[in-house]
Amino acid sequence: MKIETIKRDEFFGMLPNISTVYSTDKGRISLLSPCRATFDSFEIYCLEGYLFDDIERYDTLEEAEARIKELLTINNRYETE
Repeated sequence: MKIETIKRDEFFGMLPNISTVYSTDKGRISLLSPCRATFDSFEIYCLEGYLFDDIERYDTLEEAEARIKELLTINNRYETE
């Protein structure tokens, strides 16, 4: 799994301007650290690959990273044949 940090000049005002992006051949998932905009939760969303719908929030970094690993390493219900 590849991990990269992306710094954005202005990312929707309240949101952090740094996003950690996890990627494999299955897709890319962005992780935002807790802040007011993420309701003080670790927030993940899919950038590429149709891995899940909408946004998922977690209380700890460990929970968020475990979910990211699960999504990027196993087959999921959104894959097409």
